[in-house]
Amino acid sequence: MENMELHQLIKVKVVGEGNRRDETSRLNDDILIRILGFLSFKEAVRSSAISRRWQHLWKYFSGCLSFKQTKPRLASWNLNVRTRKEIAETCEFIEWVNKYLNSNQASTIDEFRIDNFDLDKDSKAYVDEWVGIALQKKTKKLQLNFGPEYYSDVRWSSVDASRVAARCYCLTKETFSSALSGIHFLTCLSVKFVGVSDEMLEHIVSICPLLESLELDHSPQLTHPKVSALRLKHLNICHCEYFIESIEIYAPNLVSFDYTGKEIPLHIKYAPKLNQVCYDDGSRSAIQHLSIHLANYLPQLVTLSIGMSVVGVVNNFPKLTSLKHLRCDALTSDGNSLRCLTSLIEASPFLHKFVLEVSHGTGEIIKKIHPSEVRVMCRSVSGHPHEYIKEVEIVGFCGNKAEAEILTYLLKNAVMLETIRIEISGGTPKKNYAYPEEIKQMTNYMINHLIQNRSPPQLLFLLL
Repeated sequence: MENMELHQLIKVKVVGEGNRRDETSRLNDDILIRILGFLSFKEAVRSSAISRRWQHLWKYFSGCLSFKQTKPRLASWNLNVRTRKEIAETCEFIEWVNKYLNSNQASTIDEFRIDNFDLDKDSKAYVDEWVGIALQKKTKKLQLNFGPEYYSDVRWSSVDASRVAARCYCLTKETFSSALSGIHFLTCLSVKFVGVSDEMLEHIVSICPLLESLELDHSPQLTHPKVSALRLKHLNICHCEYFIESIEIYAPNLVSFDYTGKEIPLHIKYAPKLNQVCYDDGSRSAIQHLSIHLANYLPQLVTLSIGMSVVGVVNNFPKLTSLKHLRCDALTSDGNSLRCLTSLIEASPFLHKFVLEVSHGTGEIIKKIHPSEVRVMCRSVSGHPHEYIKEVEIVGFCGNKAEAEILTYLLKNAVMLETIRIEISGGTPKKNYAYPEEIKQMTNYMINHLIQNRSPPQLLFLLL
């Protein structure tokens, strides 16, 4: 319903020639405002053009108030001096938010979000006012994203981190001072490219008793954050690596925890319900780090996602006796093996789905594999039968030896495998690279060679 066009919600009946009657005129304002609740904020504002009756109803919109930068622009912290154009765009954006937020007359709003506009400390007074208004309206979700549109691809250098730390907008006690009563309704908080100190984080958690989801992304002030929250279910701390040194967690209702950054001590004091973890320190020892920092919680995990630079086989990895879904994002380079992943697979006796996404180092040569090598590999790769894996997905496959080995391992040992989906890498072939058509031929050959004697032989194979 929420994706329906406005004209599908509001029907206009033609009465006689040249006369139209607005059928919605019979409805009271409360019903019309509820109709607006099914629309986006932008669509709700546009409804003012329908008729005089609708002209001011959008001001009572109580859904998600979302303000997003639509023009591509450089992040301000990456510029030594702002241009006149950048300053003018910032002023224009601030005026836009002020206009519509101050016009809103709803007593409550579900969500308030600023997306992909690089506001910094110079705009603190405005942002504090917006946050105060949103919290006074008892918003449940608050998102401040002051990073570039494709911020997830940003990897900080020490220079970048210092620039962000010096210029970023920061949450302070003054930010929430005007809405202490409304903040009790906040359940989700997401801040990106926003400064949050360790002390401020503890303060936020202490004054938000209903907080269930917390996301801190590219926050340059975190060093030793301590998160102690009774109702918190989801915690995400990402890309704070140039300053953060440790994390401490006490959250009896925590279900999922995501961490992306450098390898640091993770002190999970108490999280008995934790069953989903995403861990990516980008190192060659990511699997070992995971086994150390989460040793007490590995047996209860149902979903695990891990990012790493690949290494050799890891011995004596703790058993993942509850794991059903495993995802590995692996950065490989020429000569590396993916056999380290077999340690994780064999430590997960009840694994149902395995996803591998492979990326390659810049300038790496992807060597072609000859069919004779495939036959040798099929004979040499061994392992233990796995009776629960039903689905396998490999993304970024380009047919090198490491990928062929792990594919062979899975096809030989996942005896109950039902579906395997392989997405060919979209990289541009060069000298000594395997072309997509060659990769498909090699993969088809390998699949057919390995499954011809399978029992049961039924296997859905998707090659994209």
